[in-house]
Amino acid sequence: MEQTLPTMVFALLSVLLIGLSLVVVTARSVFRGAIALTAALGVVAGLFAFLGADFVAASQLLIYVGGIMIIMLFVIMLSQRPQDQYDRQTNEQWVWGAFFALAVSCALIMQFRSVYRGIFATTVAMPTTASIGRLLLGDMVVPFEAVSLVLLAALVGAVYFGLDDKDRT
Repeated sequence: MEQTLPTMVFALLSVLLIGLSLVVVTARSVFRGAIALTAALGVVAGLFAFLGADFVAASQLLIYVGGIMIIMLFVIMLSQRPQDQYDRQTNEQWVWGAFFALAVSCALIMQFRSVYRGIFATTVAMPTTASIGRLLLGDMVVPFEAVSLVLLAALVGAVYFGLDDKDRT
């Protein structure tokens, strides 16, 4: 029971992520697809937290779910007419895309099963936040602040592209 519970939780989160990802690519509404993408990115953060990568999980939540998805939702809401939000999200190539996705998934599953057999039994999840925090606010403070300026520039660019053409003067 000790080993099966983490495996079951991991499998449940993985199936949930696959389901949400399918909703993202098959949703008729762009807005619903964006909401499903937000939920899928939240599940990815849950997987990171489950595997012991707490800093990566927190970064996933803050940057992707909290930041980029909000910007994307505002751009969708402010720049499109309501009738544009219900366009077809697939094209005629979806059969080939599904075939190649299935082939790549099968190849990856076979490879991971052979390479990582029993890795969950030997891995102990240790928190990583304290050591990464010391590194980012110590030796790497200048590159860390440079990345924050790049993210600020991306935010300003997203707002600029969300404006109408007549407001861009």
